[in-house]
Amino acid sequence: MTKVARPDPRQPSQHQSGQRPHKLRVLFLLREYPKIGQTFIKNEIEALEADYEIGIITRQIAEVPYANSRPHGFASEMEEFVAQVELFKPDVLHTHFLTELALIGELSRRTGVPFTMRTHSCDTIGLRRRSFGDRLLRLMRREKPAEREAWLTQGLAAVDSELCLGVLGFPCARPWMRRAGVNEAKLIDCFPVVRFAAFHDPSPNGEAVMNIGPAARTKAMPDFLRLASKVPGRAFNLYALGSDTAWLEQRSAQAGARINVVAATEPEAMPAEYKKHRWLVYTGDTGTPTTGWPMAIAEAQASGVGVCMPALRPDLTQYVGEGAGILYETIDELPAIVSAPVPEEMRIRGFEQAR
Repeated sequence: MTKVARPDPRQPSQHQSGQRPHKLRVLFLLREYPKIGQTFIKNEIEALEADYEIGIITRQIAEVPYANSRPHGFASEMEEFVAQVELFKPDVLHTHFLTELALIGELSRRTGVPFTMRTHSCDTIGLRRRSFGDRLLRLMRREKPAEREAWLTQGLAAVDSELCLGVLGFPCARPWMRRAGVNEAKLIDCFPVVRFAAFHDPSPNGEAVMNIGPAARTKAMPDFLRLASKVPGRAFNLYALGSDTAWLEQRSAQAGARINVVAATEPEAMPAEYKKHRWLVYTGDTGTPTTGWPMAIAEAQASGVGVCMPALRPDLTQYVGEGAGILYETIDELPAIVSAPVPEEMRIRGFEQAR
């Protein structure tokens, strides 16, 4: 295919004599859109709209969509993606999650359009070096090292291409991706995509305790139930992001924990929801530490909510911030903490950390 000369997306657009500056065109290629629980994609799109022409192509509609989405098309086969690129004529392609690398790399190769991507926790944390105990157990069992997934092999080749302009990722993910073979020269450290101004509110908060995230076993939601049972005088609200909560609600009733499971909430309504709460207790399984750098931590800090995060890895100190939240070893440390107000110094540091 003949390559078309395009403006360099890495350079600012230039005014031409008597003409308005060219707005660079960015085509998002997304696995599913618009999905409640993936407001980082929504935030990113809205942050770029003022300076770029945005197009969006998704492979599937989200089961629990949010309302304020942008116009988007659908594609499933490579030929359909190529046709969408030829129709929109983007200057750069963009996607989310490492698992999409092979697709966007091949589309970039076929069309000659360069690409960027943003990684997250769920797609990079699995690249970490396994613990010593796990490696020893595999050795004792004489298990062969796991082979690299085909999508990762193809993705690594795509990153090495000159058409890859950069891979955004959390600072904690840099060593994980480097160990997996991602070209470190292409890695760009970047914090979660949080709309600080939308959440920043130093006014007094309510007294409830909240948790947010899918009601998955790896999120240690039963810990939240146990905490609620130890603090019966406080309201506990779980924002489960539209996931299946029947098993958790049943356990809540059996334990008498009185957890309020909040229905899927539109992103624009979340700032007001945070303000109802004194503490956010984020939970995660220490045995299966799949939790990364959740947006909820920064959103809560910006809202004046105290944050409690499990001490799953050393890098979480960088994200939560020194003195800006609590990293706990077990949920049993928290009853007295969430029963009391958030220390003012912690609240002030939380605002700055979120900013």
